[in-house]
Amino acid sequence: MLLDINGPPKSIERTISTLQRMVGVTEVIEEESDGTSTRVFIALEKPRICGSAEGTEIMCLDCPFNSTEVPARWRFTTKKMNDVGEIVSRLAEGGIQARIQDITPIDKNVTLTMKEKGMITVAIERGYFEFPRRITLEDLSQIVGVDPTSLGKILRSVE
Repeated sequence: MLLDINGPPKSIERTISTLQRMVGVTEVIEEESDGTSTRVFIALEKPRICGSAEGTEIMCLDCPFNSTEVPARWRFTTKKMNDVGEIVSRLAEGGIQARIQDITPIDKNVTLTMKEKGMITVAIERGYFEFPRRITLEDLSQIVGVDPTSLGKILRSVE
């Protein structure tokens, strides 16, 4: 997370000190300061929602952290129905209330071209669908040999 903290130097120092002690914050790095404004990079632990999906075969379609809905909505796809129950249980153990709103089977008539399958495989292997992403769209596009705009459209259409 990148923040710009504005105010008197003492207030900025107190704010940074408070951030360093917050649960879930692993590191606070001051990037630049002009005396009344300081840019701060904050590294956070992996969110509990993301951790709940570890070890399952899910692929996120929407990130709940980007949701504008309250409560947040999380859409994902999985090969195994057992993963759905496992994730809901793990979320509950972490203090997050979740309920299944809808389960929709994937249309088996939809097929991917070999090229699309290859791109998705590389994207998954390189961590494009992880939160946070381990690879940018631009870097991924260089690997698969497709311009970033086209690759972005392909990945969105495949999702």
